[in-house]
Amino acid sequence: MGTPSLSLCDFRSRKVGFSWLARFASWNFSALLLAFLLTGRGQAQNAPAQEQGPPPAAGAQAGPVGAVVEPHGVKQAKASPKYDVNHIGERGIGTGINFYSLERERRLGEVMARGIDLHTKFVTDTEVTDYVSRLAQKIVRNSDCLVPFTIKVIDSQDIRAFSLPGGYLYVDSGLILASDTEAELAGMMAHEIAHVAARHATREATRKFFWDVASSLSYLGGPIGIGLQNIGGIGAPLTFKKFSRDAETEADLLGIEYEYAAGYDPEAFVTALEKLHVIEARMHKVKSKIPIYNFFARIPFHGQIAKGFAAYPMTEERIQRVQAEIAGLLPGKQEYVSDTSEFQEVKYRLGVSQAPVLRRHKRGEGNANGPVLRRNRPD
Repeated sequence: MGTPSLSLCDFRSRKVGFSWLARFASWNFSALLLAFLLTGRGQAQNAPAQEQGPPPAAGAQAGPVGAVVEPHGVKQAKASPKYDVNHIGERGIGTGINFYSLERERRLGEVMARGIDLHTKFVTDTEVTDYVSRLAQKIVRNSDCLVPFTIKVIDSQDIRAFSLPGGYLYVDSGLILASDTEAELAGMMAHEIAHVAARHATREATRKFFWDVASSLSYLGGPIGIGLQNIGGIGAPLTFKKFSRDAETEADLLGIEYEYAAGYDPEAFVTALEKLHVIEARMHKVKSKIPIYNFFARIPFHGQIAKGFAAYPMTEERIQRVQAEIAGLLPGKQEYVSDTSEFQEVKYRLGVSQAPVLRRHKRGEGNANGPVLRRNRPD
């Protein structure tokens, strides 16, 4: 008998079947990964601390079983002028392969900012907005940024700040109220300014472009190419999540350098991260009451897998790394700015403007016998 031939229809049917099986496997794997993500980060953040031995030397952090290891990024910073705090503005931060010029990046940020501004309520108290703008510009002047900055304060109880490519910084009023000192607020803002200085957003967009080109070529490889494309559907998130974690790590380092250069105590950023860690621990405690959360929390290695797909480094790791970087990279100063009366005044004004005030309805104004919540704004 001769060798059986494979018709075009048979080939297509097998190709479709192979693709369907590959996609089915990736769907199931993705479902498991989602469960890992829901439980792994919280458990890793709140793992019980092991018994501590002697404190590690400055610039190093404790590793497994009492070992002492160099924190990620510190060794490179010591060997390269890239992270020399004495040469801020001359270090070529943000260089590398990037399809976006500074002008194009600025236009991209402008378009994104217009979209945000259309649907956002901003603080209108000029005492507050002028103060936040001055503080941010002070940090920008002591950074590697090559673009001018636009700063706005959002009227929101969220505790966050975020930046857009091209020099747009948004600060939620909730972050100001949650900060105990001006140095804490400066540290959080410096972190976001560092993202702009390092051009993380457009560098990541460039990486995604290269990945999309490589993924499109996989379709030319027949069944094997289709299988690789499905595997790539998992590999791509891992690649970009790794870049995102590295970007956060670099922004932490650059941020404390900018805060330090502006005269503020960089330890205040550690305090802000510790507050974040407490919030995450509280959220984990709430999630732990969900049965399926506890089920997946018992699966072996789920914490490590969750770390691989996390967009941010674990907060506990960030705290240890930043502390080591402060000790190993930043020369000591006789004096730091920790807080100012102006910050406390701004915080008071925000607190008054956002605090609900009870007053009675006037006659004929709704239910005259019931109290009503109203918000007073400062003059």
